[in-house]
Amino acid sequence: MQTRRSFVYCAVAAAVIGGCAWVPQNATLNPTPSITPSTAGNGVTVAVRVLDRRRSEIIGYRGVDSKNASIKTEQKVAPLIQEKIIEGLKRKGFSASDFEGQSGRLLTVEIRQIDYTTDMEFWKGIIQTEAVLVASTIKDGLKFEQFYTGKRKENTVEAPGAKTNERLINGAISDALQRLFEDERLIRYLAE
Repeated sequence: MQTRRSFVYCAVAAAVIGGCAWVPQNATLNPTPSITPSTAGNGVTVAVRVLDRRRSEIIGYRGVDSKNASIKTEQKVAPLIQEKIIEGLKRKGFSASDFEGQSGRLLTVEIRQIDYTTDMEFWKGIIQTEAVLVASTIKDGLKFEQFYTGKRKENTVEAPGAKTNERLINGAISDALQRLFEDERLIRYLAE
């Protein structure tokens, strides 16, 4: 009888602990790329336009190797990324602002992907996040276009909580943004 009661208690505890994997998550996006300040922008005025071209507003699904509870955000993703890009360009010495139809230098960034995926491999779970940004600008009739990818990967034995999910998602976005700002060719193209 005691063994059976212990089993029931353990089963209930496991259900309560693992239950969060089945509840949809509203993720808070707050990427924090590490941008080295410079004067490379020489005060050049750049307007920034960000377009959300993701196939779905669903970032991923909670739980390991399941599709039972979606991860989304209620934030407007394009304005959030646009703000981070403007901040970064200012740190690089540009005079950057939102694109409002003005003429002049324009940097367009498309958010192509923000994905959270899970998989099982040899009794352990694998969580992967990936963000893909595409930056483009046209100068003197020539187009510059480049993809910037950020990835995070972590192993787990149980479904991660909301904070871990947000850390991995924000880490991938931060990495993609950081790669954009570390691209000396893009910075030179905008500054010249």
